[in-house]
Amino acid sequence: MGSVVRATLKKTNSSVCAFQRSNGFVARFFSTQAENPPQGSTPTSPPFLQTSNSGLTYGRLLGVHKHALKTDIINFLEGSSLTMEDVKMEYTRSFNPISMMLQFPTYNAYDNAIRVIGRKGRLYKLDRIDRSQWDIVTPYDGRTILIKGLPRNAQYEDLEQIISNFEYDSSSVNMFLRAGEGTEPVKMATVRFHSRTQAMNAFITKNGTYCLNSRISIHVLQ
Repeated sequence: MGSVVRATLKKTNSSVCAFQRSNGFVARFFSTQAENPPQGSTPTSPPFLQTSNSGLTYGRLLGVHKHALKTDIINFLEGSSLTMEDVKMEYTRSFNPISMMLQFPTYNAYDNAIRVIGRKGRLYKLDRIDRSQWDIVTPYDGRTILIKGLPRNAQYEDLEQIISNFEYDSSSVNMFLRAGEGTEPVKMATVRFHSRTQAMNAFITKNGTYCLNSRISIHVLQ
């Protein structure tokens, strides 16, 4: 009886093996254990869901009024990790403000600024720009003043009388003509000081004074 059973089992096993080979089956298909991914591979999200959250990100803030200070923008965009060096005012050739150029430390900081603007009533518009647009804007850093209303015959000596009591960079003094509100061009000058404090002192002390009987106005460039 034992010999009959052994013969039957042997025949059955041979048939199962032949069936598996002919149908390309592998015995492991009976396993319920999940296969392990290859070593070193990590799950990735689809490309359209991926966003870089590191690295400098640049933006142009529109809707800024001409008397806005860097600190006004930094305080308004709370939580965006901006410093004084991360903000530059963009001017026309006649030094009328166009926008504020912003350098964010990360994309997350830029995204936070977008959300802050939306939450506070969309007083400004923030557009994303590239690094080259940031680089071409001159940083005045609150250390440069613009003097407007100089008479056409004003010379460097006349200008120096206005700023002689302050610490400024003599090589930075520049006088030029720009289009004014009327048909005649207006004479202006820019002067860079050694510190923001000196520039502000010049503004407070000399704004509204006179140069050769012409009243001048002074603005601190941001």
